[in-house]
Amino acid sequence: MTASASAGPGREQDARQRRLARNPWLLCAHEGLMMALFPMAVLTVFQHEHLGLSVADVMVVQAAFAASLAILEFPSGYLADRIGYRRTMILASWTSIGSWGVYSVAEGFWSVVAAELLLGAALSLISGTKSALLYESLEELGRTSEFTRWIGRARFWAQVAEGSAALAAGLLFALSPRLPFQLMVGVWVVNLVVALVLVEPRYARHVPERVLAHVRGLIRYVAFERPRLRALFAVAVVLGLASFVPVWLVQLYARDAGVPVSWLGPIWAAANYTVALGALASERLGERVGLVGVLLACCGLVALGYLGMGLSHGTWGFVFYFAFNLSRGLSSPLLAHAEQREIPSGDRASLVSMRSLLFRGGFIALGPLVGALVDARGQHVVLLGLGPGFVTAGVVCCLALARTLRSGAERRDAPSSASIPTAGRGDPRA
Repeated sequence: MTASASAGPGREQDARQRRLARNPWLLCAHEGLMMALFPMAVLTVFQHEHLGLSVADVMVVQAAFAASLAILEFPSGYLADRIGYRRTMILASWTSIGSWGVYSVAEGFWSVVAAELLLGAALSLISGTKSALLYESLEELGRTSEFTRWIGRARFWAQVAEGSAALAAGLLFALSPRLPFQLMVGVWVVNLVVALVLVEPRYARHVPERVLAHVRGLIRYVAFERPRLRALFAVAVVLGLASFVPVWLVQLYARDAGVPVSWLGPIWAAANYTVALGALASERLGERVGLVGVLLACCGLVALGYLGMGLSHGTWGFVFYFAFNLSRGLSSPLLAHAEQREIPSGDRASLVSMRSLLFRGGFIALGPLVGALVDARGQHVVLLGLGPGFVTAGVVCCLALARTLRSGAERRDAPSSASIPTAGRGDPRA
């Protein structure tokens, strides 16, 4: 064998490593583009005033979106683990192009429902896939310690993009009511190119012989076999719900307090920028005080948010809403990294999507109840009632997580797909 021939595989591996090293940056770009949601700040106005939907119709449309996302959440993550993460991201990009394309030409209720169903399908495809792709890419590169940093960067650019898009939405809408939606088609064409450039990492892809048995194995794995992963899921769901419920109250809260409607866009932007700054600080704070310390601090921020908004009746009461945003920014990257350490290769998207499904199911159960209570008792009373419940649940979940960390309930080494029952046959590092 000649020296040049023997060097060939080495050069190919080096070239692959260089291409793979672009994945984290590409995923940050993808996240930022995905969250540049120009229509969001004007979506309800567009549906109500330009398409003639009633308020009840608008609620039905959002229910259709939520149902689509919830129903497809776990199946889409399971599919991603089987067919590959890059291919799933490409499929999600095409679906998003279709959804915003339908919105761009929508004329009434059913076309909006179709667009929202497609949008829910697209987001479900991305949900667990992006973090799985990032972790597996870093694992192949030998850089998994950087996962929190990259998740924080991705969240930073996502929130900056969402906040900036909110500031631009009014101007775009004034130029043409359909322009924000048409721009989203272009955004997702660019994101399709980003997805095509991604490199599929090598991971323990497997095809189960019995799919339903494997799904039951995944559920059993979380529910009974991995106390630490179960505790992480519980903390993520509780803190996620605690900071997400106020998202749907803050605009009415600010308006009722006398905040001018023209301020709502800048307030929304500032909230997103607060999440972005929290995400950037997450890794460093975690290194200083530890995972549980950060999560307990986030419980404190949740308490501050609910107590401040509940007790304040002045114009500036909405400022306490930023405590929820900071909590979300600080907690999300650290929780995502801790989850990935406990999830076996080959089932990452499935299990992350399972946690997302638990969150969405929780909001579907809690959201209508909160809305009915606000209608009956007012926002301040409900906020003061929700706060103690969320904080207590959050602290209990944090203490349960701390107990698993102290007891060494899980192995220190990364779990493998073999630890999931009925994993089936396949290439262990496809």
